[in-house]
Amino acid sequence: MKILNLFKDLKNSLLILIILSSLIFFSCAPSTRYPKISDQLAKEEAERQKKIAIKEMMKLQKRLYRVSFPILTQNAYFCSKNKTYLFGFLHLSARDKFPKGFKDTYISLYELEDHPKVIFVVPGSPAQKAGMMPGDVIMLLNNKAPYSDFKSFRELLKENKGNPYTFTVKRGGKLIDLKISPMCACNYPVMLIQSDSVNAFTDGKRVYISSGLMRFLQSDNELALVIGHELAHCVMNHISKQMGNTLIGGILGALATVLTGVDMTRVGMDAGRFAFSQEFEAEADYVGCYLAARAGYDVSDAADIWRRIAVFHPEAINLKGSTHPSTAKRFIAIKKAAEEIKEKQRLGKPLIPEKRISEEKEAQKDDSEDKF
Repeated sequence: MKILNLFKDLKNSLLILIILSSLIFFSCAPSTRYPKISDQLAKEEAERQKKIAIKEMMKLQKRLYRVSFPILTQNAYFCSKNKTYLFGFLHLSARDKFPKGFKDTYISLYELEDHPKVIFVVPGSPAQKAGMMPGDVIMLLNNKAPYSDFKSFRELLKENKGNPYTFTVKRGGKLIDLKISPMCACNYPVMLIQSDSVNAFTDGKRVYISSGLMRFLQSDNELALVIGHELAHCVMNHISKQMGNTLIGGILGALATVLTGVDMTRVGMDAGRFAFSQEFEAEADYVGCYLAARAGYDVSDAADIWRRIAVFHPEAINLKGSTHPSTAKRFIAIKKAAEEIKEKQRLGKPLIPEKRISEEKEAQKDDSEDKF
């Protein structure tokens, strides 16, 4: 009996849903006649829009790589435990992974084949100095051609490390040998992510910059400051320190749980995770200024980022800050760091961030190079 009643109720509910859907469908229909669109025209326009989107993202990718390349290579000294070697060019092949629905457009737009094709060469990079040009198709690398997939090409690039590589490229129907010695660099790849948010972050292994932030930043100096900030988090090992603080907080929270009978584990973990959060961000701002300046960027006016951020996020002006220092404090701190760097450049001193020392030792501080 209950089953029959349940079936009856379900039947009535479906009937009511159908009636309501019909009323909505018919009562809200458009009243004007709009142009008919053929599937073919829509398909052609979709393809055009894909090409526009790809070109825009590639434009941002080229800018990001161009700005980040000298930052990674000129600061390899600080990444002694995590180094790699870079040539200074971007490439694509038909075997790469592309966003869903975009592969055919990429292949058509850049005339890709199985062999890697050079898309961009960083000015002043080893690749550029050796004569590599956009459009070159890499046929051989040290007389090997393991281009069955993207990974094998990457792996081959790592084999010789700092030794010279011989690239055999196809250009205008001819084969040309180019000998290129890669530069030592920090092994923290700077990645572009497609997002309208104005954001940058790191997981301790890579640096991520959103396309929205790329459009927000007005100069390469500002972009360099942001990259320097995130790279500083990696160099100063902030992610591991935060993880350690979170673990300690969790342990203390678990002990409090045993003593009080109230679950304090999550509270302890959160407290640990946010411990020294503002201090880590302030340190990343300071060290980031140096990392950008060492790569040749002028950070003197880059602090204006925080005035523009304040316009869009007035709550960030609050002097207490949140997980990050207030925009007002960040602006002033970066200005002071820029002045410090300018003075060192004027005196010909090495651009090394100053270590924190006590006031008692300040008077005894000498002019020797201060490593961190």
